[in-house]
Amino acid sequence: MKLYRRLLSYLKPYRRQIIGAILCMVIVSITNILLIPLIGKLSEAIGSRNFSLLNMVVLGAVALYFFRGVATYGQGYLTSFAGYRVVTDLRIQVYRHIQDMSLDFFSKWRTGEVISRVTNDISVVQSAVIASVMEIMPNLLTLIGVIGYLIYLNWRLTLITFLVIPLLSFIINRFGSEMREVSREAQKKAADVASILQETVSGARVVKSFAMEKHETKKFTEELEKSFGLTLKQAQINVTQGPLLAFLQVLAIVAVVWYGAYEVVSGRLSPAELISFFAGLAMIADPVSKLGTINTTIQNALASAERIFEVIDIQPSIKEKENALELGTIKGEIEFRDVSFRYDKDGKVVLKNISFSVRPGEVIALVGRSGAGKSTVVNLIPRFYDPEKGTIMIDGHDLKDLKLESLRKQMGIIPQETVLFSGTIRDNIAYSKLEASDQEVERVSQLANAHDFIMTLPDRYQTLVGERGVRVSGGERQRIAIARALLRDPRILIFDEATSSLDSESERLVQEAMQRLISGRTVFIIAHRLSTVQHADRILVIDQGEITEQGTHQELLLKNGIYKKLYEMQFQDEKNPDNQ
Repeated sequence: MKLYRRLLSYLKPYRRQIIGAILCMVIVSITNILLIPLIGKLSEAIGSRNFSLLNMVVLGAVALYFFRGVATYGQGYLTSFAGYRVVTDLRIQVYRHIQDMSLDFFSKWRTGEVISRVTNDISVVQSAVIASVMEIMPNLLTLIGVIGYLIYLNWRLTLITFLVIPLLSFIINRFGSEMREVSREAQKKAADVASILQETVSGARVVKSFAMEKHETKKFTEELEKSFGLTLKQAQINVTQGPLLAFLQVLAIVAVVWYGAYEVVSGRLSPAELISFFAGLAMIADPVSKLGTINTTIQNALASAERIFEVIDIQPSIKEKENALELGTIKGEIEFRDVSFRYDKDGKVVLKNISFSVRPGEVIALVGRSGAGKSTVVNLIPRFYDPEKGTIMIDGHDLKDLKLESLRKQMGIIPQETVLFSGTIRDNIAYSKLEASDQEVERVSQLANAHDFIMTLPDRYQTLVGERGVRVSGGERQRIAIARALLRDPRILIFDEATSSLDSESERLVQEAMQRLISGRTVFIIAHRLSTVQHADRILVIDQGEITEQGTHQELLLKNGIYKKLYEMQFQDEKNPDNQ
């Protein structure tokens, strides 16, 4: 019930529409109830051949149905407006919350799982919100009103009729609980299916490279069959509940018909009153049946709501302080003070007591074996993660004291795997500064060695790059990413293995662009190829989460350490390419 109340709390901003809808529902219910005595009067008019009464009954029925139609329209429109607004608000809230989450959230949650909760689960909730407002209230009002009138007509007959209600309630609740459990499992399985689909579509090149189409199809089919089984079970619950409730209703009606006839014969009830009673009884059957179906729909939706609120209730691990400082233009001085870090509380320590300082405008290279902790160091600078121990300073300010947006606006990050969004090349370059002019976009593209290749494309800067930038090569993507980072004119630049996956020509062009950009900025370069970091002001060698050496390229070659060994290994590989 708590979960249901939380879901309905989203209706509060639309209380005017809800109040209007309820007024319309009351009118619909009143017209439904007034039809009962009208049917009795119709029987009386026919039996007594009273044409005046017959005309009044017909005119009354027309008037009732007119008002009923207008009220039904108002009810439907207002509840649909409120229901769809709630779903839209909920979807926006979930999306905004996901955008506010820290990077560790995205490493723990599968993409397909997140997408499923934003799309599938919220769509299921939509039906429950609309059903709650549009179906429960009018059916409940009609049911209460009709029952009150039936008690007024003949309380004995009404009592017999409603002896079956406790049994109906038990069955409805039993079906509802089972439906909620099955729906929860069905939504989980739908998320699994969405995850497989997302992974195989985005990883189509890998699938085809290893000729794994049949394997992926088999895996997808197996999960889809499991999903089919759960969906079929949902349908089975629905189709079982309806006939069972209908059968019990028929039993109740048979008992009422028998006793009603007995009351007429006994003289305690007139034939016209009995017909009115049966008309009222017929009106009860539909609300009872609909309320049972609505309950199933709601239980189905509550399973989805549970999954949605699970995401909403997750708090980001990186939070701003209440009075966080707005960081203005910076010099670019950075200091790590005894910083230790691990990705999970019980996981492996990735960085151990790291301490170093960087002067404004200094170019720092981070080198070491794979998994040494190089990328982790640069991921702490924009505060993608917080250290477990120690402090990171920028221009004398603790990162935790700063507003995240103002901190990250000072930085340009070029990762190894560049992500481009579907849209034009211009859109992707201007992503870091949406108000940028065409001249600004072209200027940074020239500095990034991207302008020349862009001008050879059919639509130049308006060329569509395709989803994830599939229509441009890796080197072209990197140069677009460099232009995007440069457009913001950041004081700090981070190159995380920016050239490791490029061919020689693309690497040369990217290196040229990097050399243009680093002047006057604080720069961090992570590079697998040591030839690209020889001109760095300082090289930090990281091994097993610790800084084991630091100095210039020439200074480190004089030491018999890790850097010299890595350099000699790469030199041998370049000298003897056949050994690679």
